[in-house]
Amino acid sequence: MAKKKARRQKPPTPGAPLWMATFADIAILLLCFLVLILSFSTLDEPSFLKVTGSIKRAFGVQAITPAHDIPRAERIIATVFETVPFEVREPIQQLFKELEDAGLVTVEDDEAGEVTVRIRDSVAFAFGQAQLREEFRELLDQLGETLVASQATMVVEGHTDNVPMRPGAPFSSNWALSAARSVAVVEYLVERHGVPRDRLAAEAYADSRPVVPNDTAEGRATNRRVEFRIKPGEDLRVFEGFDDFIDLDQQ
Repeated sequence: MAKKKARRQKPPTPGAPLWMATFADIAILLLCFLVLILSFSTLDEPSFLKVTGSIKRAFGVQAITPAHDIPRAERIIATVFETVPFEVREPIQQLFKELEDAGLVTVEDDEAGEVTVRIRDSVAFAFGQAQLREEFRELLDQLGETLVASQATMVVEGHTDNVPMRPGAPFSSNWALSAARSVAVVEYLVERHGVPRDRLAAEAYADSRPVVPNDTAEGRATNRRVEFRIKPGEDLRVFEGFDDFIDLDQQ
């Protein structure tokens, strides 16, 4: 019996069909796109910043200075970092204390640290004159030392009452008298104590700025005065708010 010839079968094609590779690529791309959309929709900003910082530290170079190498003055963190002018009120008040107690001088200050000293003209000058009294020179000597030490600036103002000058008086008007008195004070401080000229000024107001009415003898005596407006130097300032400072040595 003749053997039947076996039907030859076609060998199978090795691997997956070609369309399967394209399909798999598209599926993977779609999956990646969906994951990306999901990650953006639930972005946690603090975590994102933390991760980016970690990446910077991983790929960057940072110089770290040991704490013990930092000077102590640089290891202070202040929540309030304000400054106030160098204090001049106390030495000025001490200088004129006796005259202030006698009612011949008043000392005032404001929030900016400016000090105003009002001196009766009877303390500084003879009536109707612009020559400095000897006692007033002694006060100016101490004031000059304070000005130089504190680097303060000072404006000297001359003031008079409203009584006109009599005929034959040394000065033609109250304006001339008030100007001569303020200039006399400034010149004395410059020549005797070397106070820089750019830190002094002389101003004259005659009877234009009375502090009380000129209708009584006492009022006129009060208005005849010399005023010092003393402002602390800008270069000398102190820190304010030390209670808010944190020393890193205590952390």
